[in-house]
Formats: sequence, C-alpha cells, structure tokens
Amino acid sequence: MQAAPRAVRKRAFASREGILAVTFEIQEQVDLSPYNSFGVTQMAAFFADIQDPADLPQAREFAASRRLPVLVLGQGSNTLFINDFPGLVLYMNNRGREMLPGAGMVRAAAGENWHELVKFCLENSLYGIENLALIPGTVGAAPIQNIGAYGVELEQFFVELEAFDLKTGEIRHMSRVDCQFAYRDSIFKQDPSQKLVVLAVTLQLTLEPALQLSYAGLKEALAGQEATPHSVFDAVCAIRSSKLPDPKKIGNAGSFFKNPVISRSKLMSLREFYPELPAWDTEDADLVKLPAAWLLDQKGWKGKRRGGAAVHEDHALVLVNRDNATGEDVVLLAQDMSSSILQAFGVALQTEVRII
Repeated sequence: MQAAPRAVRKRAFASREGILAVTFEIQEQVDLSPYNSFGVTQMAAFFADIQDPADLPQAREFAASRRLPVLVLGQGSNTLFINDFPGLVLYMNNRGREMLPGAGMVRAAAGENWHELVKFCLENSLYGIENLALIPGTVGAAPIQNIGAYGVELEQFFVELEAFDLKTGEIRHMSRVDCQFAYRDSIFKQDPSQKLVVLAVTLQLTLEPALQLSYAGLKEALAGQEATPHSVFDAVCAIRSSKLPDPKKIGNAGSFFKNPVISRSKLMSLREFYPELPAWDTEDADLVKLPAAWLLDQKGWKGKRRGGAAVHEDHALVLVNRDNATGEDVVLLAQDMSSSILQAFGVALQTEVRII
C-alpha cells in the first residue's frame, strides 16, 4: 500500500546557505494521478499547492536550496507523466477574475478554470472566445499552449500575462510579441529554459458579437438557428462533448497530436493517391494544414490498444487510459501511430501533449 503524502508546514530545512524556513505547505512523495487528466500514477518528490503567488519566492528558494528541478502544473489536462518527478511540483491554484477599466478587458488568475472564464465572459456580454468553450485546463495553461478551436486562437484576444521568473525571482509582464505565439505553441514551450510561472492573463474581448463560423462542423451544428455568441457556445460544447470523452470518466488529454502543416506542393502529390484528402489554408499561401484525425482514420487506428492505453473508438486523435495504463503505454502507442502516418503519407505528426 502506498504511503500517504507527508505535509510540511512552517518547517526548517537545512541548505548550503544555512537554515531555510518554509511557511507554506509542501508535501513529500505525492501521487500525481489526481493532477493529470490521463490519470497516470507517478510520484512527485515534493508538491506545493500554490493558492497565493506570494508563496512562490519561498518555493523558489526551497527548490534552489536542494537543487531540485521545478515543474509547474495547472489541471494537467495536457500533460503525460512517464516517470516519477524528482523535484518540486508547483500546482497553480490561485483564483480570481475581474473586468478591468477599458471596454472589454478581463483579467483572470492562472488557477481559474478556462471554461468557467468563457462562461463568465458571456454572462458579462464580452465576446470572442465562445469558440474556445469546454477546452479543459486552466487560464494559466491557455497561453502556453496558445489554445485554439473552431477557427479561433487565444492569441487573437491576448493582451498580456504576468509571470514569476524562477531564475531571477522577479515578476515579468509579457506582451503578445514577448510570448511568440504560433500554432499550439509559445515561447514557454519553445524555450523551457525560460522557467516562467504564469500568474494571470489579460484579454481584450469585444462588446459586440464578432462570430467566427468558418469551421464546417460548427456551421452544420448551427444550421436552422440564429447564430449568436450563446448559440455558438452551446454548439461548441455539444460538438466537443459528442466527440471527446470526459476525462472524469476515462483518462485522456483530448487531441494527442497537432494537425500537421505541409507545403501545398506536398498536398498536390498526396492527392494523386488520396483525392479526398481534406486540407485548410493557413496564413502562409504556400502551406496548408491537414486533419491528423483523417490521416489516422485511413490507417484504421480507432480502438487499437497497446498495454493499458488505447485509441478512442470514436476519435482517432484521442488516446485514453483504458486499463491502468502507464505513461510509457501511451507514449509507445503514440509512437506506433505517428510512425504509421510517416510511412504511409510522408507526414510527421507532432504531439500536443507535454510529456514529462
């Protein structure tokens, strides 16, 4: 039987610099299965539930005194653990959201649930992010991933974020340019050495609806009814609920792979063999985006298993914890899938999920 985590509060730790007193709770040997949506069991050597960002300087000092690596977690909806984590996990659980002076400005703490923020904005007649409804995770994770769905991306409404710099101990304010957003990407993923902890995010929304209905599935869902921000929100929730399994019922992280971007000439070559291959234009006229799910469907991946991991029966992009899967089970299954697509189409799949 696994030992219960040990809590540490107001405890003194020996370090090279002397005695370090920690005045907030740190737990030792914590099972991370409740903190990742795959439900994979791995252990964290140390774990801190950060409800007040004012505790971060002490957390930084604690990690530095023991030369521990630091991992920042939100709701773990885009994270897969394949090993125990030998350092300090910072679980960002700070809360708060507010409408700021200035038309359409809203600020939310990193620990706020993203979907609840979308609902809050709609309830206050702030529009633009309704297409991003029901995306799992926290506000703090949203800019790291540059979340997007149904024709909308976070960066379109992003103003700035506040972050705690674990290297310097300073608070940084980062603009859209600073964050270097790209497709499901940002400086936080491009350069992990940055060691930044997102504290809060500020968005600029609109006071009048500016609906984005370009996504085919969304158009179909709204057929025969008036398109409003609320009907878009409801339609997106219905689509996501019908396609993606609930992590509370079966462990998963939503779409495991990004939609690959290839050259237009490569698309023409592929369509000689696969004339029905769908593609979407990108901002670059020479590049197009392919639906990874379509590629995986052609190779019959739905329902296939490896160890305790499986591909969902209804959506080939979704890998699930079917039977007490390990992180390694999931990764090996994903590798098999991406290898088959590379061999069949000459297209490389990249993961959306962060693998620890």
